[in-house]
Amino acid sequence: MRPLLIIVALVVAFTATGQSVRETILSNPTLTRGTYSLYPTQFKEQTAVPKGYKPFYISHYGRHGSRFIQTNEQFDSVVSVLEDAASKDALTELGKEVYGKFIEASRVCQNRAGELTPIGMKQQREIAQRMYRNHPEIFRHNPRISAVSTVVPRVILSMSAFTEGLLRENPKLDITTDTGRRFMKYVNPYSADNDPDLTRRVAEYRFPKAEWSKEWYKFRDKNVDNSRLLASLFKESYIPTIENSMELSMNLFRNAVCFAGTTADVDIEGIFTTEEKYCWWRVINLFYYVEKGNSGIGGGFISDVSDILLKDFIDQAQSVIDAGTRAVTLRFGHDGNVIGLLNSMGVTGWAKRVETFEQVESVACDFTIPMASNIQWIFYRNRAGSVIMKMLHNEEEVLFPVQSDIAPYYRWQDIKEYCNEILKSSTVYKF
Repeated sequence: MRPLLIIVALVVAFTATGQSVRETILSNPTLTRGTYSLYPTQFKEQTAVPKGYKPFYISHYGRHGSRFIQTNEQFDSVVSVLEDAASKDALTELGKEVYGKFIEASRVCQNRAGELTPIGMKQQREIAQRMYRNHPEIFRHNPRISAVSTVVPRVILSMSAFTEGLLRENPKLDITTDTGRRFMKYVNPYSADNDPDLTRRVAEYRFPKAEWSKEWYKFRDKNVDNSRLLASLFKESYIPTIENSMELSMNLFRNAVCFAGTTADVDIEGIFTTEEKYCWWRVINLFYYVEKGNSGIGGGFISDVSDILLKDFIDQAQSVIDAGTRAVTLRFGHDGNVIGLLNSMGVTGWAKRVETFEQVESVACDFTIPMASNIQWIFYRNRAGSVIMKMLHNEEEVLFPVQSDIAPYYRWQDIKEYCNEILKSSTVYKF
């Protein structure tokens, strides 16, 4: 089990005001987009750097930007049912409208599953430009900038867009980019390209092979009522003919929350009531926590997988510190890796352990891992050679459960010792 931790800012805000996550979501239904949420564009003012310290190194991990729906089947299956119902005059007026919107969306979204959207590219460029503008002392002294990505095309393109954003700020920057299976061990520790034994153990714990998957389906079917939605789209006589209507409803929801991150200019989120959005969000959020968070529900093994990525953060930072240079280390991957790294570091609600499905939303909310979600460690030193650092999650300061009189800044040696203590108990990384 991970150490005590500081809960992610949004969840802290909920508990501090006495407002439940459900109440917060009902007042802001766009949060139900979860991991499909658009990356934020407004940020809090950051805490001033302690006097005498200047930035010299950034260590980063970023999720790819907004993408199209995860699988073509999730889009095509909806179109297929709507098309069949239309051919049998079994759509309501709203159903006809939704069918028309899917036909319109197909011009942009069909056969694009998993691909990066133009919005996703823009997100990455803008994050990079803010990174440059917030830390000009690093970038104007010809730092060593290296970037690696997983082998997935949307991630490679995200890396490309990010480095393009840096070059727009300074075309003279020397940036090395790379991708390949040799990097997968740490940029995506869940990958099948890694150690065969680890790959087997990960596969056994992940959906749908894992034992917890059966309970997840039961929870979904118990907590989501799709009868009103179906009746609003299809004539009564057609509804019993729909094969697996719950999957259809879930895919309708997935597409609804996905369209905002595309250029399809289609909005169907209104076919769901706010309560229905909350119910679907709750089910999908649960999935992410049980598989990627510090879950005590399904065994929790996978919660240690990103210790490999944490070790790379530590090693790369120490290497730059020892060399006395300026550098930027960029890594690009997926939502599960961001969740896993937060868990491995023992920070935010993703690292908090709960024992029942009902408790999950009180600690972990997947809208804190939007498209282009990222983690940054920023390092500073003074003339005496003292090194401090702070962490940003989605460009907002995050606290470590480590004593510091300069928080959110921490002495590097304290953070290094804290992280190494975590790694000593890892079931994946052998310290």
